[in-house]
Amino acid sequence: MADAGKTVRKSTIGSALILCVLVIAMIAIVAYIALNPDILKDILNVVIAAIIILVIIAVIIFLIVTVLAVPYYAIKGEETQTDATYDLSDVKSVKEKTDDDEKKDDNKPDTDKKKDDEWLV
Repeated sequence: MADAGKTVRKSTIGSALILCVLVIAMIAIVAYIALNPDILKDILNVVIAAIIILVIIAVIIFLIVTVLAVPYYAIKGEETQTDATYDLSDVKSVKEKTDDDEKKDDNKPDTDKKKDDEWLV
């Protein structure tokens, strides 16, 4: 195992105290809501309103994206490959093929392949 070098351990007492304060505050809030049910109704009304607003915004965004997708699809068009054949007789077996076999295949001159530098011309 590699040596990690000099390490420094920092104290986590501060973050532990903050977590304890947050837990105590959450317990106090839950107790306050349990003792005052009117506040719970108000909070539920706000949460329901927020959910409804978020759903409306999501529907509006969906409609905008749907409307914009139609002209994009029309302009993009459809692209198909016409000069290729997908015959199963052209499939080469890869069973029991090793990296050495691939290196041998790469060293053989292939007259059918185009040179890599032809696109520069």
